[in-house]
Amino acid sequence: MASPLENWMSLGNGQQHTMLFDGDCGICTYFADLVKRIDRQSLFQVFPYQSFSEETLRPWGISHADCRQRLQVISRRGRVYRGAFAVNYFYYHYFPWSLLVILTYAFPVLLLLELVGYGLVARNRTLLSRWFGMKACGVQPSSAVRREDGPRNR
Repeated sequence: MASPLENWMSLGNGQQHTMLFDGDCGICTYFADLVKRIDRQSLFQVFPYQSFSEETLRPWGISHADCRQRLQVISRRGRVYRGAFAVNYFYYHYFPWSLLVILTYAFPVLLLLELVGYGLVARNRTLLSRWFGMKACGVQPSSAVRREDGPRNR
């Protein structure tokens, strides 16, 4: 049986955008549920990245490690948006949120603040999930993950 993403691929690069989130993270799952409520036009398919093998994600240059670090959106045309840019890509499709996205890109200091804020939340999502009483976050704190991954460029 084909996975939902494989079905998406068979549609000629899709009729919907695809959002991949970390299904082991409380904050990520909360945001994914919010996306499903906002997405009344069904422009986006939303899946935990754990539903797919790395081989399935490879054509878009996405790995499980990428998905553990930040949200991923694959547009209908196959372009990948990551992290805060993935969040903006989603909100750009819905008024009045699109105005906020335009404003963010019009004033680079706002974009910088958003990128820093996203990074802080992403690095501290385990702690934040616990603070807000969300489901137990199976994600290791970012410092532990960094030590295991080691340097990127060798």
